[in-house]
Amino acid sequence: METQEQSGTALLSLKELPSIFWYIVASASGLALILILVMVILGYRDGLQRGEAQKRQQVAIMLQRASDMLENGQPQEALAAYRLILQVDPENEAARNAIPAVEAISTVEPVPVEETAPSAVDLEWAKALKLYDAGRWQEAIQAFSLVQSMQADYRSEEMNQNLFISYVELARAVTAEGSLEEAVQLFDKALEMNANEPLIQQERHMTAQYVDVKTYWGADWAQVILLLEDLYQIDPEYRDVRFLLQRAHVQQGESLAGEEEWCAAASEFTSAIAVLDWLELRGRRDELAAQCRNANVG
Repeated sequence: METQEQSGTALLSLKELPSIFWYIVASASGLALILILVMVILGYRDGLQRGEAQKRQQVAIMLQRASDMLENGQPQEALAAYRLILQVDPENEAARNAIPAVEAISTVEPVPVEETAPSAVDLEWAKALKLYDAGRWQEAIQAFSLVQSMQADYRSEEMNQNLFISYVELARAVTAEGSLEEAVQLFDKALEMNANEPLIQQERHMTAQYVDVKTYWGADWAQVILLLEDLYQIDPEYRDVRFLLQRAHVQQGESLAGEEEWCAAASEFTSAIAVLDWLELRGRRDELAAQCRNANVG
């Protein structure tokens, strides 16, 4: 009984509330409902955008795969890939335009290539290449020459290049062994294959100059000095050119001293010291210089 009275009292209290309160409650409820609807719409739109972006990314990947298949000579696989793209994105222009072109490729039957057995010259060429790759230059030259005798125009450009390198490398090998005259001949053969190689031209020139030095050594010191000075200007560290040039000046100086040309002899010793300064040369140079002064005073 008491409870019923309390409930009635509560209802009467609510009814007695001012109308403005109920207006506020209704407005807040409506605003909350609107906010909920806006959030639902925004979430739906964001989901659509993410789905669209994922679809574009998937289509881009599929287009790249289809393109790779075409480059790898797989037109049937590429065609299937383009058709699958249209299932995912029916309005895709790239796939729609590619399909007719790929279909045309797929219908063309490849022309069978007749395999022919290698000829005798092909077999000899293969042997020559093996020797060349192994650095067996003398044998490679002989093998390439055999191919040329069998067919003069066989792979002419590649032939000339291989022979050029083989002659150069063989020339360097025999130079290291001390066979300089043979090296010059081999460099000449290389330059017959390719004359427009300044480094090889210089290498051949220096080798030939060195050979001439040995030829004139002891017979014509003035000529030896000219040859050695040329080599020394190009590369002072080439072989033993520095030592030989110093010795040549000394020998020329002693030769001039033997003819009592003291001043010229002293000058040769000065040149020798400029190339390679050894202490015993200074004493001899000073001695010759003193004789030069005495001769001039007399």
